Amino acid sequence: MELRQLKYFLVLAEELHFRKAAERLHIVQPALSKQIKLLEEELGITLLKRDKRNVHLTAAGEYFKKETKAIIDQLELIKSHTRLVQEGEKGEIRIGYVGSCIHTFLPDVLTKMHKSHPHIQTYLNEMTSRTQLEAIKNGELDIAFLRNPYPQPLYGSQLVFREPFSLVVPKDHPIGTENFQEISQLKSEEFILPTQADGELYYRLQLSICEDGGFSPHIAHETVHGHTVLNLVDHGLGITFLPASFEQFTSAAVKFIHLPDIPQKAEITALWNKENPNPSLQKLLSYIPTID
Repeated sequence: MELRQLKYFLVLAEELHFRKAAERLHIVQPALSKQIKLLEEELGITLLKRDKRNVHLTAAGEYFKKETKAIIDQLELIKSHTRLVQEGEKGEIRIGYVGSCIHTFLPDVLTKMHKSHPHIQTYLNEMTSRTQLEAIKNGELDIAFLRNPYPQPLYGSQLVFREPFSLVVPKDHPIGTENFQEISQLKSEEFILPTQADGELYYRLQLSICEDGGFSPHIAHETVHGHTVLNLVDHGLGITFLPASFEQFTSAAVKFIHLPDIPQKAEITALWNKENPNPSLQKLLSYIPTID
């Protein structure tokens, strides 16, 4: 059974007239009759009843018309979608990100992407920086949004977001915005810092805030999840540094003391494999913000 035979049959089933169907198909009538006969012989059934004046579909022919049309329509859809995939207009992108991305730049990127390329499906997975890096190397992600990573020269990268740190203390802490002067005021406090294993550069960045204040912090707890940190501070288990944007999206009983003048900044870097063949990835990259 050939695809052209199915197409010939559908046109004939619509016209119910061999001459008219042949004209639509731009073939001679005997060729059409031959292909329909071969199709019926292969199926072992009669699809059409013919007489000198009329052509009618049999019950089997009516069923075959319905199912064949569904197949042809599906094939046309596949052809169309295949072209979209080739052009990067249809497909999927697997995105990894650290938690704060979803509160800052990432929703805007995804909104712009969806408006321009509505047929591209995005799969989002909140992950630690270390697991994202491993996933990029293993081909499990198309793009990762990491916090203050070490340079990865073998991969494509772009700094996409930068913001100041804030000092986060419990709501009832004696130090607040009104009487905060310098970090050294907190040198006797217990600190909650990110784990060194997840991102050494980010860990050392926060450590250096204290070191610039003239002391090494007493680290009571370590975690990489910002919302976990906030709950720990809320329960009086320590104080911490977090990107300032976290203040807008927490109900924890904490105070944010902004630190805009320190040199340390929280940064998000996009990372992807330059050899990734996914055409949709290039579409997404065009919407990623650029930070100098």
